[in-house]
Amino acid sequence: MGRKTTRQVLFGGPGGEIQKPNLKADIVAGCAEFVAMTIFIFLALGGVQGALESALGPSVSASQIQSVAFSFGASVTVGLFMCCPYSEGALNTAVLLSLVLCRKVNWLRGIIMFFAELAGAILGAYFANFVTANELQGANALNPGFNYAQGFFAELLLTCVLCIVVLFVIVDNQFSSPSYNPFVVGITLFMIHIVGTPIDGTSVNPARSFGPAIVTGKWANHWIFWFGPLIGSFFAYLIYAAFKVAENALQVIDYEKDEFMAHNVHQTGMSPVNQPVGSVPAQPPNNYPTNDTSTNRVGNQPV
Repeated sequence: MGRKTTRQVLFGGPGGEIQKPNLKADIVAGCAEFVAMTIFIFLALGGVQGALESALGPSVSASQIQSVAFSFGASVTVGLFMCCPYSEGALNTAVLLSLVLCRKVNWLRGIIMFFAELAGAILGAYFANFVTANELQGANALNPGFNYAQGFFAELLLTCVLCIVVLFVIVDNQFSSPSYNPFVVGITLFMIHIVGTPIDGTSVNPARSFGPAIVTGKWANHWIFWFGPLIGSFFAYLIYAAFKVAENALQVIDYEKDEFMAHNVHQTGMSPVNQPVGSVPAQPPNNYPTNDTSTNRVGNQPV
């Protein structure tokens, strides 16, 4: 069984590998992210426009909330199907941060995708504004009855949920076919909008908030839609990393146990449970892997 170092567990991608910059591939990924983000925001805001006859407020109906949630969930699914073959398919600057932290996306691709997402969100919002006869809806704003703390922590927690789903389900390749991944993100985003839409219209994505704000000029409480999602993304990565470190530690313990038992059987000709009472167990060989915290090594493997 191959063991991972702590650096691979904390900063490696799937399987422990670290994605390295590749300018040509990273530019292609950025272009795919730009086009997909434009499609996502255009379709999502178009759906919101059809669902809301007036600005979102305390009188919003349950059917309107469901329509808004479905618009974003379905639109992100369409966008992900388009860009996944060419990029990691983030379509979300907060999700992108968590992917960069776990090295699923290299730093160069992360920078390119970040600006591509912002540009795509702006263009998509302009398209949605162009085809509507009334004032464009969908710009995030804290709704009456909710304070700054509620809006901030709602964005933080909901973004954390979204990023955890992406990291544990998609980055860890839980499905045999990646074609299921867009549906997972779409369903998750649908449920997140059911919860967050009555609070602030739901962002969980700084780029999604930035595009409509540019077009409509509505910047009230805009800091919430940057700091909340980005901090939530960071917390999601910490949770993911903690699980991976614990998982790796358990694998090392199981490996050491199996190796010791195999060596003991080889030396004595019987398993430890069948050894005579009072017999001295065989000592492990010099090269047997041990946890040595003073040298920060696991056997001969650096951590």
